[in-house]
Amino acid sequence: MNKSKAVKMYNSEFKEEFLEQKGYSEETKRVTRILFGKIPEIELEKQQDVYEFNRQNFEEVLKELKATTIRSLQSSISTIEQYINYAIEKGKISEIQGNVASLYGKKEDISQFLDKEAEGNMFFTKTEIDSLSSYAENAQDGAILNLIFDGVSHKRKFVELRNIRIQNCDFDEMVINIPQLVDEDTGEILPSRQVPISSQTLRMIDAAIEEKKYVSVKGKTSRNYKLADSDYILRGLRNNYQIKWENVNQRILRIAKVEGYDYLNATNIAYSGQIHYARKLMEEDGLPVNEACKMMIKRFNLSDNESAFFYLKSRIERAYKNK
Repeated sequence: MNKSKAVKMYNSEFKEEFLEQKGYSEETKRVTRILFGKIPEIELEKQQDVYEFNRQNFEEVLKELKATTIRSLQSSISTIEQYINYAIEKGKISEIQGNVASLYGKKEDISQFLDKEAEGNMFFTKTEIDSLSSYAENAQDGAILNLIFDGVSHKRKFVELRNIRIQNCDFDEMVINIPQLVDEDTGEILPSRQVPISSQTLRMIDAAIEEKKYVSVKGKTSRNYKLADSDYILRGLRNNYQIKWENVNQRILRIAKVEGYDYLNATNIAYSGQIHYARKLMEEDGLPVNEACKMMIKRFNLSDNESAFFYLKSRIERAYKNK
């Protein structure tokens, strides 16, 4: 099948040529086609490819992308910039005309094009997460939401989440002792650490441990499957003693679909937890935002660098301002 037909793109043959010449992986090609598939109506209206756009037209593109984070918008701009450079190389436009995408590199210049309405829907209160977990058809699913919200990392294919065993849970001290782990892709040794948990998370862990059957609902019918018997908190079906990372995402998306929460995903749950616990430190303990951020970096096992700190602080300050 011609892959260019899977997503509608303006001037699709040239865009496909660009994808082939760049030597992108199939996954990168797929993501780039989706990006180009967001803007054909603008290109059709102007009767121009995006590489021909002036600043005014290009800013229409930035708004149409409906990006919710600076990082995602920067990534899209970078891809379009590479595409326009390719058009220049092929003589589609002159070097004098230049690359309009290169004018939008700074965070300060592009933040105005974020989808603010969508951004507001990305964050969930603790009450919402607790409610979603409590009413999930399976405690195994609900516990995932609470664990990520409290600080168990969703990175590296959910390696922390999938490796929590009953003996790692200290219910008296209300903490989870994450053991030393190994990144399955890179072989990197991940040091042990400790994550505080809420009383709701404790209850969901208890329920997940006790759960013997997994309910799968499709339409008006439901089926029960036997959960594996093991000391892992999150288990697979039958003999899958430890949940697979793909199934974690599937379970979150299942709750999102059933409950109608379009923006419910692991990243946004973690962001919401960071905002909640940072705000709590600032309001109840009087900590300044910088100190609260440092504690969130530790609690959520985030990269301890200037860039990660900047994005975390910006996220917390925006949420705090709009509370």
